[in-house]
Amino acid sequence: MATQTPLAMANPAETKRLVISNSNTDWGLATPYLQARGGLGYMLTHFVFDNLLGQDKSGALAPELASSWQVSEDGLHVELTLDPQARWHDGTDITSADVAFTFEYMAQHPHPFVSLANVSAIEALSPDDLRITLIAPDAGFVSSVLVGLPILPQHIYRGQDNPRSFSDPRAMIGSGPYRLSSHEHAKGRYVFSAVENYYGGAQKYDEVLIAKLQPEAAIEAAAKGQVNVISDLPTRLVDYAKQHDLQVDMSPAGHPIKLRFDHAGLFSSVQRRQALAFILDRQALIDIAYRRGATLASLGYLQDNSAWFNAETVLQYNHDPDKAAALLMRSGWSRDEASGRWAENGSPVTLRLITSGREEALAQVIKDQLDAFGLDVSIRVLERGALRKMKPGEDYDLILAGGSTLGDPVTILERVFGTRWNNEQYQGDGTLRQLAEAQARALDPDRRAALLAKFQHLYSRELPAIMLLNVSRTIAHDADSKPWFFDDGLTLGIPVATHKYMLLEE
Repeated sequence: MATQTPLAMANPAETKRLVISNSNTDWGLATPYLQARGGLGYMLTHFVFDNLLGQDKSGALAPELASSWQVSEDGLHVELTLDPQARWHDGTDITSADVAFTFEYMAQHPHPFVSLANVSAIEALSPDDLRITLIAPDAGFVSSVLVGLPILPQHIYRGQDNPRSFSDPRAMIGSGPYRLSSHEHAKGRYVFSAVENYYGGAQKYDEVLIAKLQPEAAIEAAAKGQVNVISDLPTRLVDYAKQHDLQVDMSPAGHPIKLRFDHAGLFSSVQRRQALAFILDRQALIDIAYRRGATLASLGYLQDNSAWFNAETVLQYNHDPDKAAALLMRSGWSRDEASGRWAENGSPVTLRLITSGREEALAQVIKDQLDAFGLDVSIRVLERGALRKMKPGEDYDLILAGGSTLGDPVTILERVFGTRWNNEQYQGDGTLRQLAEAQARALDPDRRAALLAKFQHLYSRELPAIMLLNVSRTIAHDADSKPWFFDDGLTLGIPVATHKYMLLEE
């Protein structure tokens, strides 16, 4: 196995510290506006900035800055009472004025993950009490906005016209259990120090260190007691980690790898989308490209780790080349008997597939399967930055990419019908959008479940995208460190296991 310079122990032996390794690059600064967009970037900010509500070990709603909350029967008003013991890291009291300021400020300077478009007004009723008024009922408001939005200190951020350039140490004055005390950008290294008298309870560790290490080196460091949690263990190293007496936890990441279509081009036809689902042998994709590191995804959008998942309503597309051929012929394509290649109006069909380097191996297996069926495929590999800049209707037929289905289903509206590069950008059957909108407004859980069951059925019929497989998230840790896995992800549906509550005494 590859080796790397051992992790330096920079603090006195009496300091109780937790060391978490990650092999990726720097995750930005621990502020809501300077964090990297990936899940670990949000997690680091989550150490420093508390939200109004949190999650307990089961993933259920729990108090955080707000000690209590109440939603009106019509779903248009939420009243909250703040914990009177909560303080900013500089000792200033946290009041309802800070919360009102945060909502107003983030309406002008949007948070990268949380939308406040449905908020009509926010009113501070007293220093500890406030009322939020919504434009329309929102079944996911509490579990997405109140759990996902970090609250800002008014006395720090007032007057900051460009928060994305505000990197002064004051920008990292939050209300969470830890403060960022050191950050080495070149090394991707962070040191978080416990805040004294944290209102949410005593911290288990004096310091939390995030260290950039390749997984092999992290395993070897863990064997020496220098690393406690390996946050991104490749499945190929599971046995190696266990050989070093580490415990390994594995769970679906909730970010299915999917084939997205250009719905204005060749795949405006639902028959062709369904045909592609019958052509692909998804289990073979897993066996070849991922081995034991993935499972089959549900074709109904929501995955089996969602509380709203309904397997009974989802249509299945078992590998069936004959059904695929019949569908393609009904869609207007023809197959040359001599060569076995497919054509449209006499011209050969070549599918243009775009992917990132992360999914390049899977793209090649897909190309091989489609080629065996008689469809030519050209693969173009782009950096993720270039993928993010892609606009609808650009030069592609298929995009292979991961996308989250975690979090409250209110996010379906953006992820299925939105225009970002990894959204489905679906504009077909209007009933699908109507169901997505109706479930987002349904305050009764049983009615919402029924609507989401219909949505999953229709999604699996229309196939705005083909959900191929779920890559597993795998972590390794020592016996004294127990990360928290949430079936539906952290706060907004982020698939990381190092929740800040695991850093607190129970």
